[in-house]
Amino acid sequence: MNKGRHAAETSNSFYRDLTMMLLGIVLVGGAVFLLLYLIAGNPDAEAGASTTGSTTSSVADTSEPTVTTSTTPATTTPATTAAPATTAVPVRPPQEIRVIVLNSIGLAGAAGRKTQELADAGYQTQQADDIEPQQDQSRVWYHEGFAAEANALLPFLPGAIVEPIPDPELQTGTDVILVLGAGYTE
Repeated sequence: MNKGRHAAETSNSFYRDLTMMLLGIVLVGGAVFLLLYLIAGNPDAEAGASTTGSTTSSVADTSEPTVTTSTTPATTTPATTAAPATTAVPVRPPQEIRVIVLNSIGLAGAAGRKTQELADAGYQTQQADDIEPQQDQSRVWYHEGFAAEANALLPFLPGAIVEPIPDPELQTGTDVILVLGAGYTE
């Protein structure tokens, strides 16, 4: 025997190894496919619902509506993540909204010019006025029931904060109040 020498491999060993590798790939792929088939073939398993003991019968009568009864015991299934239903709140037209503009920054004529802009857009406007103390940011205050209309007025006062009126006794003859704050520019 020669030390350190290996026997030469035959060409048959290459094909044998290749065959074993391909067979292994096919077996693993088949196992994965079978597992996916079993999972996808049973949708109740994904939803967490029980499939045992379920019987349903229908009773039909020509004079009565169809009644469906189930003898399946009540089971709880996990909640699905469906999008919440949204309800659009109708916005009143401008001619039905009473608006006043209050100036908290002391910029002469700013509230009057904004009032004229709102009147030109069809809103019912009241005489512009001043308000103390100075607001750090422009605001759109609304009385109860006028949140949608206050949000519709944001294009007239970009960057304003929309919020319920802090004092319901303030400007009781109005629906929405625009307050020109420190960041307001014309």
